Amino acid sequence: MRSNTITSICGLFTTGCSWFCLWVIAYYFVNDAELAILLFPFALRLGLTLHTRTKYWTTIYLAEWGLTVALALLLEQPQWLMVLVASVLSIPVVYFAKRYYKGDQNQRLVVMAVVLLVTSCINVLAVGYHVQSVYMVWLASIAGGLLVLPMCYLLWNYLFQSPWSPLTSNLLANEVQFKVRHILLYSLLLVASILVQTSLPDELARFAPFCMAIPIIVLALRYGWQGALLATMLNSIALIAARSGVSNLEITDLLLSLSAQTLTGIMLGLAVQKQKDLNQKLRGELSRNQTLSRQLIQAEESVRRDVARELHDEIGQNITAIRTQASIIKRVDNAEMNTRCADMIEHLSLNVYDTTKHLLSKLRPKMLDDLDLKESVHQLTREMEFDNHGTHVVIDWQGDYESLGDTLKVTLFRLCQEALNNAAKYANATSIVIELSIEENISLNIADNGIGFKTEDCMTGMGVRGMQERVQALGGKMYIYSLSDHVEGTQIAITLPKV
Repeated sequence: MRSNTITSICGLFTTGCSWFCLWVIAYYFVNDAELAILLFPFALRLGLTLHTRTKYWTTIYLAEWGLTVALALLLEQPQWLMVLVASVLSIPVVYFAKRYYKGDQNQRLVVMAVVLLVTSCINVLAVGYHVQSVYMVWLASIAGGLLVLPMCYLLWNYLFQSPWSPLTSNLLANEVQFKVRHILLYSLLLVASILVQTSLPDELARFAPFCMAIPIIVLALRYGWQGALLATMLNSIALIAARSGVSNLEITDLLLSLSAQTLTGIMLGLAVQKQKDLNQKLRGELSRNQTLSRQLIQAEESVRRDVARELHDEIGQNITAIRTQASIIKRVDNAEMNTRCADMIEHLSLNVYDTTKHLLSKLRPKMLDDLDLKESVHQLTREMEFDNHGTHVVIDWQGDYESLGDTLKVTLFRLCQEALNNAAKYANATSIVIELSIEENISLNIADNGIGFKTEDCMTGMGVRGMQERVQALGGKMYIYSLSDHVEGTQIAITLPKV
């Protein structure tokens, strides 16, 4: 309780000071005390309420209402009380919008745009009847909101969405490095913007607004959407420093310039940021494809090595033994010896057959050529004798799995095979459920009610890692849940595209 009280008092003081400073700046160049409230202070209140908890809204609104009443009494402007009405009417709008103010930056910017448009219309309805120009009320609200709202989001994103290192003794050993080049770049762009706005001759003054795109482009390319927003702030400072409005025409021109360059900065920053994200994602995909290619080569060489070893150690030695036994039969004319050698030849032949069958199943599951995919998995469960070990296996498949390509069939079979093999070895489960759903994508879920395991340790074995590599090679995703609150036993969720 004491902490909330102290936070509220500090918030009231900080909000009040910020609100009054922005009102002074706005009044400096619009020369209208009431219109100045609807410029920067109005946008500050929207930005604070969108980015703070609702329990602190009382502090924000009390600061705004107290200063508004104080200024109205000081300047003897009782009609300003309609600004309070507009502020009160905005509360349900912001409260409703805050429910959707989440997700990525695009969704947040859309919510900010909707809130700004709606509250600007509320300002027009509340105070438009006693002002000379209703258009100026709407334009001031829009211009101030476009400039201040994204800056509030930028500060909030930096303070609360960025990872911070804990303040520990370990930091004392690290040398503090100030990135002066960033500050120099901002300063040079700000000075250049002010010089362009103030020092160009009259015949070139019309080209000054076009020069304001340069800082936006430079900072957007260097820092993404954050840099673009910073550039719009620098441009706005340059505009305000260069033009102090005297007539309504100049004020209108200033507000339109602020709005246009802010929209340009936001849209350009989002476009550049999206391009950067796509490039980053592409680099990640290329790196993943290179890793998968190396793993594929390693897997291929591993299979070749295993097949060569089996051929040499098992089949080769058995064939040599068969030749030896046949040679004995030829040289020894003894019925008992011949029978014993014939039995040995039969035994060795069965070993050759079993080894060959094992190698063929390793290269390709034979049952997939004889049975459909679902029956092959059924046959797999029978061969693994789950019923004899007290484990009930349920196979629930939906969709036309027979229309799948051979690669997908083999992949699904191998995934089921490895999952069932792991369950048989480690799970101690009494129930295993295999669900397959084929719609736009292929969803395979394998769950058991066994003892589970730590998911962070599952990638140490070759089996689960092999499943992950098979899924990634086809552009799918695999998630493993175990020993968690919402899963009993182990659940493997796999999604594959229909290719």
